[in-house]
Amino acid sequence: MLVTEPFEELVDRVEREAQEGFFHTGAQIVVTQAGETVLDMAAGHTHLHAPYETSTLSALYCTAKPLVAVAVLRLIAEDELSLGDRLGDVIPALSTPWIADRTIEQLLGHTAGLHVVNTILARILPERSREGWVYASEPPAGWRFGSDSAYSEFGAWFLLGRVIEELSEQPFDSYVRSAVLNPYGVDAEDLVLRIGPEQYAQYAPRISATLDLTMDRPIPLLAEVGPETAAEWNPAFGSYGTMSAMAAFYAGLLGDLKGANRVLPAELLSNAVTARMPITFDVTLDRDAGFGLGFMTPLSSHFFGDAPSDLAFGHAGQGGTSFAMADPEHDLVLAVLFNAGLDADTALSFRRVNLVDAIYRSLSLI
Repeated sequence: MLVTEPFEELVDRVEREAQEGFFHTGAQIVVTQAGETVLDMAAGHTHLHAPYETSTLSALYCTAKPLVAVAVLRLIAEDELSLGDRLGDVIPALSTPWIADRTIEQLLGHTAGLHVVNTILARILPERSREGWVYASEPPAGWRFGSDSAYSEFGAWFLLGRVIEELSEQPFDSYVRSAVLNPYGVDAEDLVLRIGPEQYAQYAPRISATLDLTMDRPIPLLAEVGPETAAEWNPAFGSYGTMSAMAAFYAGLLGDLKGANRVLPAELLSNAVTARMPITFDVTLDRDAGFGLGFMTPLSSHFFGDAPSDLAFGHAGQGGTSFAMADPEHDLVLAVLFNAGLDADTALSFRRVNLVDAIYRSLSLI
């Protein structure tokens, strides 16, 4: 662990909360500023009551969506793809006309209408049935494709995974690793998009299940630690990782915004992390929200509080359990994971906003 002086009070609070167990029993927080790690901590215990460590792996859910988005943007940078390409021209077997007509830009920007794909049903269906479920979905009535916006939890990212595999001729997770994570120096042991059966024994001891604290007692989501879930083909929310790995990914993005060009040219990335349209009501999230291309932005529309600058971008995961973000104005990266899902008001408007404010305050940024 690394705890610099400005964060001692915050770390004490997180550790006390882990012991109390009202908001979480385990946490990881990583903060970097100007390329220097100023906080890398873990607190509490796993669902098996082992110490929660900085190396503990957790299900990242939608916090990992930008990994796939940046891989798609990499294909665009390599002139293998364009934002205007239609899905039907990239995925030959796609026979549903309204989905085949959707563009890469619409998928990344959440304007493709694919929020209609029911995420819960897609998750509980056998993996072999999910593609058929996506293609059988009816288009949203009255939807203005490319103009109306609603967060797609599953459908759009499922199809973006297919796009990656069609163009790269390799599994989507292998391409993300070679084209994005390796160039950014993200440790392969600390961020895994899919844990195959042959790898499960290696990673299983490090995986901690998320707790559902919305019930009358803590419920561990044990499917997360099982080999079937770990091995799923799930570009939408199937990754496992640590917050140090997510912080390294966002540090790489900040470097490319400054012109490092390790994965993406600055202009393309700047376009992706800028809100595409005015903030509008999102029927999936049930709030006003804005998006870039695969990123949540502005973060003020996603319960990150008012501390992040207007240039800040990132993504959050299931039930407010995790998030990662970068703020170019302050050369700042945050990556945070709590091992417990709470009700939306507590997880977002209370826990997340207060934590982000506390980190910015610790660095004298507000």
